[in-house]
Order: sequence, then structure tokens, then C-alpha cells
Amino acid sequence: MIGLLVLVSMAGVVGLGGQFYHHKSEADLARMTPEQRADEYCDEYVHHGPVHSDYRALMRKYINLHAIRAGVRLAEIVNRYDPTVRGRSSRENGDRAYEAGFLLQMMDSNVVRLRASAEGRVALESMERLSDRMRAAHFDSEVNDHRNRSRYELLTSNLLKELEGVNYCDQAIENTLRLRYNIHFSEGELIRFVDFLIAEDPYYPAWSGREEYKDLTQRNEAGNPIWYLIMKKPEPFYKAYVQFKAKSK
Repeated sequence: MIGLLVLVSMAGVVGLGGQFYHHKSEADLARMTPEQRADEYCDEYVHHGPVHSDYRALMRKYINLHAIRAGVRLAEIVNRYDPTVRGRSSRENGDRAYEAGFLLQMMDSNVVRLRASAEGRVALESMERLSDRMRAAHFDSEVNDHRNRSRYELLTSNLLKELEGVNYCDQAIENTLRLRYNIHFSEGELIRFVDFLIAEDPYYPAWSGREEYKDLTQRNEAGNPIWYLIMKKPEPFYKAYVQFKAKSK
């Protein structure tokens, strides 16, 4: 999430076209196809940036109803961007592609693990190819501009690692089991548990919402309690962990 917020903060300046780009009503969003909602989400970012958080949240509500179908469309948006091409049109395609990546990350951590389905893996592969194209365009080079280099680094070090491995939902699950049940994962055990959850139900990120938890037993360098993100409903994850341990014997 830190990487996501940093990358959003590096977004380009919203163009004049944003003055003439109007939000859809909730009724309009409800009538849209999943593909149209994905387009609308990325277009909103191009025209208005991340400032209209309420509208973005409303769009995600409807996008999440058919996350896999939306994910396939987001993959197409990512594939459309060629980092070697310059100009306004390419820059807007780049913004759409980055925003599509953020949305894929959010769906993966809140709705369904994308790598569990063939359609979801299409989306992951689009992000991998984007990283290759960005590297070929020298976005990883210090001589390129800071914005491009930062986007490349955050794509490879944050988005792809979460999509292909442990995401912030899984980290919240780990925090929950440790703080609520005193369960500590051994080295490599968390990713094996994640693979177990995916096999059992790839929609496990939607089993529970999340909340902040202040751990009074630990302190940071400033002497303040450490805050963690945990699951509001820990029981399903505890039961799954018990099943995981039983099958691991």
C-alpha cells in the first residue's frame, strides 16, 4: 500500500480535458459491462487524477462484482501502452496502464487472487510484459527521468511481487493469526499457507474486512505502540490454518 500511495502521488498533471469529463451516475455504472467499468476507472484517472476518492470507491464497488472480467479488460489496457512512444496519447496510455495495475492489485488483495484463474493470469502476464517493455525503454536507468524510473521500480518491487506472491491481505492474515491466536509462521510457511488458501477458495480476501490494531506490547523507535492491519473476522482464517496444518503433517 505504501508503494501504491507513493506512485499515485507521482501521477502526472491532469490535462484540460478533465474539465469536460463528467462522472457517471450510480445508475449508469450499474448498467455498464465489467469492461466498460474498467475503462471508466482508468479514464477517470487520466482526466481527474486520484482526487475524487468517493467516485473511485463507487466504481470499485461495481467493478468488484465481476472482477475477473474486469481484470481481462485491464490487461488489454496495460498491453496497449508502449513506453518507447512519446507524446500526449502515449502518456495517457501510460497513466491508464499504471492505474490498471493499481486496480489489479486492489482486486487481488480485496476480492480474488488473480493467479488462481486462467483469466487472472492473463492480467498478471500483462504486468510482467509491461515491466519488460519499461526496462527495454530504459526506465530502470538513472539517466531516464525520475518519474519513469520510480514507476518502473514500484511496478517490479511492489505490484508484481504482491500479485505473484504475498499481498497485503496475506500480511493482514499473518498479523491476525499472530496477534489473536499467537501463531507464528516459520520461514516459508506463509507462502505455503497462501497457496493453500488459493486452492481452497481464491476469493478468501473477501472473507473479512480489515481494521487497524494497536499492539501495546511492541514499540517503535520513538517509543510509540505499533499499528497493524488485521482481519475483523479472524475465525475463518484460523479454521483454514488449522486445516492447513492438519494437511501438512
